[in-house]
Amino acid sequence: MKLCIIGLGKMGTTLLYGILDNNILEAKDIIGCDPVVDEREHNKDYRGIRTTGSNYRGVEQADNILLAVKPQVLKNVLQGIKPASENKLFISIAAGVSTDRIKENLPESCRVIRVMPNTPALVNQGVSAISPGEKATDDDIEFVKKICNGVGKGVVIEEHLIDAVTGLSGSGPAYIYVIIEALADAGVLNGLSRDLALELAVRTVAGSAEMVLKTGQHPGQLKDMVTSPGGTTINGLQVIEKRGLRGILMEAVSRAVERSRELGEE
Repeated sequence: MKLCIIGLGKMGTTLLYGILDNNILEAKDIIGCDPVVDEREHNKDYRGIRTTGSNYRGVEQADNILLAVKPQVLKNVLQGIKPASENKLFISIAAGVSTDRIKENLPESCRVIRVMPNTPALVNQGVSAISPGEKATDDDIEFVKKICNGVGKGVVIEEHLIDAVTGLSGSGPAYIYVIIEALADAGVLNGLSRDLALELAVRTVAGSAEMVLKTGQHPGQLKDMVTSPGGTTINGLQVIEKRGLRGILMEAVSRAVERSRELGEE
């Protein structure tokens, strides 16, 4: 099995390293394409894979193609490689571009799977939504799941839900960063040093998330475990409910979902 990765930016290289680190493929079975890379048989800058500045040459040599390019250039990329694309699997991480729009620019024999990763994939903690096109086989889906699991967790969903995933897990890290920053600021306001406040905030968020994952308990149950009658936590929660934090976060996700749909129609 040969893989061509078109686009060796942050996400493209992150997925590449996940593939190699988890022994999904060997370096000799991967070719990377990007206009800024040198033509090399073993490029040490990219863990020894072959690299080329020609997308067409890369696609010619592969069975599976990972499209890790910006959505605004995807159409031109597909049109440039179309003659070399018969009977191949295309995996696209281009945000907002549907499988139907991708197929319009490829031969009829191609299979397409759309993937929506999020930025925590850069530290192997990502969650990626996988939406198979109608021609994708079970083997295709399993291959893509292995790639996504190499940088976190891959979940298979129907494509009509991918905008919801974009609004929640795609945009969600930004909301969590704001929460972390606010918690740290509150620590500073109450006398903690900036470095200590930030570390406490980060580890509190990370540890709480790990508790949900490891215990399998509902967040509400875990919240109740640290909320004693008349204590500090319930007093803080009263402020959160009064200020409407839940509603703000729900509205933020919903607006991001709406914007994702808008971008898909542009």
